[in-house]
Amino acid sequence: MVEAFRRRLARLSPETTAPRRARDLVAQACAAWHGEQFVEIGQLVISELVSNAVLHSGTVIEIELRFDGNRLTMRVHDDGDGLPAVVPAAQRTIGGVGLDLVSRVAQAWGVTPDPRGGKDVWCVLSAAANPPAVN
Repeated sequence: MVEAFRRRLARLSPETTAPRRARDLVAQACAAWHGEQFVEIGQLVISELVSNAVLHSGTVIEIELRFDGNRLTMRVHDDGDGLPAVVPAAQRTIGGVGLDLVSRVAQAWGVTPDPRGGKDVWCVLSAAANPPAVN
């Protein structure tokens, strides 16, 4: 029998407290869904995605979490212009490692422009995947 996915939505103001609130949302959702194996990495990834949205967009942030028992999918939407990209290590100054980290630990990730404005940055974390250690 295939279990339907579970879903949580949240809207956050673009404030310095937004990443913490997003981490709390991930922890609460994973506990409710018995997806404890996703808490640590999920909190790390959502913190990076929300921090980028706060820093670069300054707009209201929408978060969607979906869980199907084996995968945790996270989507962060903001109305800011521009599309984020992984910054090559040789071109980084201070910061710039967030999406590189996401690309290393996620089964899949991407950026989808929203035709209404802004974009969605999403990733899929898989219970089957064994992500490499993050330095």
